Amino acid sequence: MSREQNREVEPQEQWYVMRAYKSEKKAEELLSGDHGLTYFIPKRKAIFTSGGKKYVRQVPVIHSLIFVRATQQEIVAFKKDIYNSLQFVTWKCNDKLLYLTVPDDQMNSFIEVCEQQDREVTFHRPDEIQLKKGEKVRVHGGAFNTMEGYFVKMAHKRSKQFVVIIPDILAASIEVEPEYIEIIR
Repeated sequence: MSREQNREVEPQEQWYVMRAYKSEKKAEELLSGDHGLTYFIPKRKAIFTSGGKKYVRQVPVIHSLIFVRATQQEIVAFKKDIYNSLQFVTWKCNDKLLYLTVPDDQMNSFIEVCEQQDREVTFHRPDEIQLKKGEKVRVHGGAFNTMEGYFVKMAHKRSKQFVVIIPDILAASIEVEPEYIEIIR
């Protein structure tokens, strides 16, 4: 056996799709503490009325959905020592259950679209977007420079939308000026 084969592989950090059933607020509090785990919860603005006054608050787009960037071992340790209600989202492949993960570049694009303060971000279930009609594109210039996604016509929108998709989970769309769009073939 060569040295290369004998060497252990370092666990890699990646974005895991997680659920904190009915307790994403508690999970967010604990994840934002001193535990060193990076996380992202897609949120939208919601208007609430209390005592006759209206106020705006950020609420999760999908309740209990949390993306956590860490190694699998770090998440397991966090669950064991701090908060066991955080659960991995799994999918079945070849009779094996695998943890659902999102590539860094895709997640970074998704976060960047979601965190736009001066533009309206719309969230969609994956089945609401007809990708056969959309073309894969790259943005050149503007706030989304170098991001990749899809350019599609959405129902009830006047212009085409730039869409970043987390497969089988969620998509976020935002209007981008057509002059910034390059079709990827």
